[in-house]
Amino acid sequence: MSAWSSRSKTPAGVAEAQALLRAGNSRLVTIFGSIGDDGAPCVHYIVDVENREYRHFTERVTGAIPSAMAITPAAAWHERELHDLYGVEVEGHPNLQPLVFHEDWPADVHPRLGGPMRGDYRFLKVQGAGVCEVPVGPVHAGIIEPGHFRFSVVGDTVLNLELRHFYTHKGTETLFEGAPVPSGVLAAESVSGDNCFAHAVAYCQAVENAFGISVPPRGRALRLIGLELERMLAHIADVGALCGDVAFVVAAACAVQLKESLLQASARFAGTRFWRGLARPGGVTHDLPADETRALGTAIASAAQDFAELAQMILDTPSVLNRFESTGILNRESAQALGVVGPPARASGLRGDVRRDHPYGRYRTLTLDVPHHSSGDVLARARIRIEETAIAARLIAEAIDELPAGAIATPVPWQADAEGFSAVESPRGELLYFLRIRDGKIQRCHIQSPSFQNWPALPLAMPGNIIADFPLINKSFNLSYSGCDR
Repeated sequence: MSAWSSRSKTPAGVAEAQALLRAGNSRLVTIFGSIGDDGAPCVHYIVDVENREYRHFTERVTGAIPSAMAITPAAAWHERELHDLYGVEVEGHPNLQPLVFHEDWPADVHPRLGGPMRGDYRFLKVQGAGVCEVPVGPVHAGIIEPGHFRFSVVGDTVLNLELRHFYTHKGTETLFEGAPVPSGVLAAESVSGDNCFAHAVAYCQAVENAFGISVPPRGRALRLIGLELERMLAHIADVGALCGDVAFVVAAACAVQLKESLLQASARFAGTRFWRGLARPGGVTHDLPADETRALGTAIASAAQDFAELAQMILDTPSVLNRFESTGILNRESAQALGVVGPPARASGLRGDVRRDHPYGRYRTLTLDVPHHSSGDVLARARIRIEETAIAARLIAEAIDELPAGAIATPVPWQADAEGFSAVESPRGELLYFLRIRDGKIQRCHIQSPSFQNWPALPLAMPGNIIADFPLINKSFNLSYSGCDR
């Protein structure tokens, strides 16, 4: 029995957050735990109200809390992780078996609180004539991180997919604790390597919001260039990978070449291929002289034009469309119920984008075009990435043309006590950091990764498809194991 299992009245903050979700005009962003200054456990809810305002509810908890699953299925993984790490009893959750921990996890140990853990993990058993199970993973070919996929199939047709991750749960949030605020940037960059600049900026903005710091205009513009360049890199690579999965190897190779050209341009002009070490609380660490900025803009514009031509060739190829269309459909209702974010959400008819709905940095001064499609298939997810690449290139060009003069950073008063959070639109979707800072050191860091939010939706896109299409469908979501297993 958990240390938090005694029954008590629903805490006011939890009740208020769930009431907002029940009203139907709000979206659950994250649920997580912490230990307060008095040593008591706390539960946090962050809710997006009508795509206009993030609201943060924090409540000290001494007993069980009611599950939000009946209100929003998006709460499922959040509540299971809360139970694993903090031992919180969540009453009414239909499947509160361990999420983060596996069978060999020692008994009576919660990393954050202490208390017993349950043992065996139970996969769903699909029964009937001709049904068999096909396990894939957790060890895969190549260099990808481990994840287990359990297919129930009749012949080649998938009836059900159940996934299980957290084989390499790294305790990244714990690594932040006790670290000086400036050093947190390095840890943030390490959460998910191909979105490292988005993680760094989200962390820095959480620090800035906590201390009420404003980044200078030039620093904001340089951050936008890095964020949109990272989006281009991710989307070009994703589209090329999709082509590789349908044996369109020429297009796949061209995409790899375009990505490499952008990485080399970054190395020449910014000193780093993936913009590591460039973000810092208060702004950026490295300025770009005018001539180098223009040269970087030229390289990005050239790559964007080449990719537009490549994308048109891809979309005009019948064999590609035959594999992409009507494959791996995630309908709007399922995407909304699970709180799906980023390109998969916009491919299913949802229009959320943090840059437009909760603008930050230079995005506050922009009118942003957010593409969306309604078919929810692999083709729609590919189209979203193609269209967003063109928009990213345009935003970079505008930022370079209008790059203001002045400072690139503002000093931050490290030694104060503060608390804040920030969200950015990473290439995979909404990425949120919450920080509690005491005496200039991080007491608590919570990372809400878009991959953690979107992985539960992948199984809903599989039934009715053939098992051979799983790599293609999985690739079209482009979810990070590392970002999820943080």
